[in-house]
Amino acid sequence: MKILVGLGNPGADYARSRHNVGFMVMDAYAKSLAVPFRKSSPRMVTAFGAVRDQNDERLILSKPRTYMNRSGSAVLELLRETGSEPSDLLVVHDELDLDLGRLRLKSKGGHGGHRGVQSIIASLQTDHFYRLRVGVGRPPAHQAADEYVLSVFLPDERPIVQEMIKRSVTALDCFINEGPETTMNRFHP
Repeated sequence: MKILVGLGNPGADYARSRHNVGFMVMDAYAKSLAVPFRKSSPRMVTAFGAVRDQNDERLILSKPRTYMNRSGSAVLELLRETGSEPSDLLVVHDELDLDLGRLRLKSKGGHGGHRGVQSIIASLQTDHFYRLRVGVGRPPAHQAADEYVLSVFLPDERPIVQEMIKRSVTALDCFINEGPETTMNRFHP
């Protein structure tokens, strides 16, 4: 079983923000698999599907409804409910340290200042899970990082964002069907 979790904040106020790119990727991936999201608990919405490979492995897509900084409790609940291990988990999240449009797959390590990832590490008591880091770029010098990630993408950035989301969906397919090493080789420049 594979568990894919996109990080973001629930609600219309945050829907198009940089911080919600994990939700955007999960929505696009669920659409590509033709599996709908439905509320499975007060803490998350979930979609279920089969991986498109010869083994038809079970796949769960999820978006925590706990707000970014408390994502860990929802992820821990999901792993416990499914009997999954952190090694079965891939978290998709925004990344300030990558230029807009860049993707990086990471297998373990610190949170790098990302509070959603920090919450997951604290709740799971391990950093041994995969992350697809989706580049949203650095804030301008005059803007605080917290303010920047809650801002919407600028009109001239939107085509790059749409392409990045498409590439993220392809990267998730690659991760599931061909494994993390192939994904890293194909999607890291």
